[in-house]
Amino acid sequence: MQTNVEKLPKSTLKLTVTVPSEKVKQAYEKILTDVVNGAEIPGFRKGRAPKEMVLEKTDVSSLYGEVVNELLKTYYSQALKEHLIQPIANPKVEIKEFDLDKDFTFIATIATKPDIKIGDFRKKIKEQFEKLEKQDKTLNEERLRKGEKLEDVHIHLTVANIIDNVVEVTEVELPEILIEDEIDRMLSRLVNQAESIGLSLDQYMKSQNKTSEQLRGEYKTTAEKNLKSELALSKLVSDEKIEVSDKEIEEMIIASGDKTLMDQMQNDTEKWYIKSVLAKNKLISQLINEAEGEKAHDHK
Repeated sequence: MQTNVEKLPKSTLKLTVTVPSEKVKQAYEKILTDVVNGAEIPGFRKGRAPKEMVLEKTDVSSLYGEVVNELLKTYYSQALKEHLIQPIANPKVEIKEFDLDKDFTFIATIATKPDIKIGDFRKKIKEQFEKLEKQDKTLNEERLRKGEKLEDVHIHLTVANIIDNVVEVTEVELPEILIEDEIDRMLSRLVNQAESIGLSLDQYMKSQNKTSEQLRGEYKTTAEKNLKSELALSKLVSDEKIEVSDKEIEEMIIASGDKTLMDQMQNDTEKWYIKSVLAKNKLISQLINEAEGEKAHDHK
């Protein structure tokens, strides 16, 4: 296997991998053996039909597709390990051709974790709280002048306040692949919502008088903010050394009464995700309490 890594703008890498033809043939034989072993041909026991007969009844393009998937799965992972690359999204893969008698080359465009600079977020959040207090004071003074009864309302920062202020002082160049990936996820959610009311995506877009390009363009700003906030909060969780114990995770799940979540706890990926969400929530609560100071005890 030969590999080449080229650095592109915005924390993106272009990885070119060339697999020798003999390895391509080995992958082909492996896939073909699996196909033969699973083949059910009349007159033969399962997996006992001659290879040539199975090939005659097999869609070659589908077979080659499985070989390509096997090569990508094997050699993409190897190339990542060789160059110590840690992707943060699925790669964009380009394949020029596939021929059993030739070397197999593919190009993977990869998004890696970008550098993040976060400004004085504590000052920004404190200023937000002071602004809310000033607005509340002005409103109460106006009510007093009008002889209205003042309500005993406590001003508090919201989760949105914290995220917006952190994002505002964060500088990061997001990989385009990452943005496109997030837009695709948002569109997927939209498709599910449209289907739940009996509409296809095309029908929904027609009802809104929008094209798919316009919709993606509108979603881009939201996608960038989502990614920026996610990366910034993750960095702050690390910088602030926010810890979440297994006990805290279990207590949260028990409190929710969700058996599905409890089952998912056996999966390391799901466990990491839940832990990540709790850590960000803990961080946000900590920042709210710091900014509100002595008034934080009134927070509900």
